[in-house]
Amino acid sequence: MEWKDIIPVLAGGLVILVVALVVKPALLAEPVTGPGPTKPVYVPPTPVPAATPFPEDGPAYTRNFRWTAIDGGVHTTEVRVPEALFSKHRETPRFDLLAWGRYALAEEDRPILKDLACRIAPPTGNPEAEYFRLMNVIFFVQQIPYAYDNNTESYAERTLPPYALHRGAEAEYPRYPTEMLVDGRGDCEDSAILMAGLLDALGYDTVLLKYPGHMVLGIQMDEFNPYYAKYTPKYFDYGGKRYYHVEGTDFAWVNVSPGSTARLGKPLPIGDTGSTTGTPEIIPLRYIPAPAEYRIRPARLPAGGA
Repeated sequence: MEWKDIIPVLAGGLVILVVALVVKPALLAEPVTGPGPTKPVYVPPTPVPAATPFPEDGPAYTRNFRWTAIDGGVHTTEVRVPEALFSKHRETPRFDLLAWGRYALAEEDRPILKDLACRIAPPTGNPEAEYFRLMNVIFFVQQIPYAYDNNTESYAERTLPPYALHRGAEAEYPRYPTEMLVDGRGDCEDSAILMAGLLDALGYDTVLLKYPGHMVLGIQMDEFNPYYAKYTPKYFDYGGKRYYHVEGTDFAWVNVSPGSTARLGKPLPIGDTGSTTGTPEIIPLRYIPAPAEYRIRPARLPAGGA
């Protein structure tokens, strides 16, 4: 083959190559119309780290509670709370006072509360023994000494926590259940929160009953009317269920010595309101906040405006 025959072949191959590498991609590409918005790039969400359990073998607060069961037997129950958990709660700002359930249902406290509740009230397959099991949990909490939030003796550190809510000369400090167990005392809402946490860990449905200046527990029961009671059991209907009044700490003033910083409660059975009267606000432990109310008002146009 002579050179004059090779040149046309090479030229044809070159044309095909140019078409394949330059012309065809240009025809298939989207037209360029100038700079535009950059297409978003998908970034996978950062995984939420799992909560680190507090080590069981780390430093811990240990407290022994001496209490009388419903059958009259006296018991001593030991409670162990990791120092890291207690410190975490102390360093947590207090929530809006409508969010009481956040304290009672704190996930970090749940293993401790479930263990404590099962030791106070071991599981039973006897339905007739279930009431006595329930009452032992209630009696345990009712016998924890009562103390005001503004009393420094109410706290393990003997000083008000940094996030205590000040109300003039008074102080308000709702405790997490494990905080009350370490402090060894608390006021009415602390007792109600602790009792709610213990009973919720056992599967009972509870609410908080807030009276003016007082808080107790409400426990869901059907047609509760003990034959031996010398009182009419008090209950309140909420959400189609019946919740019975349960005092957390109804201390007796006659048993208080002058200057005492702790007031010992007297056990009261379910439905016995003690000295409490009136109708409470019912606060569920689990709730969905209602949206705030907004009003749209017509705008006033300036004089002469269209």
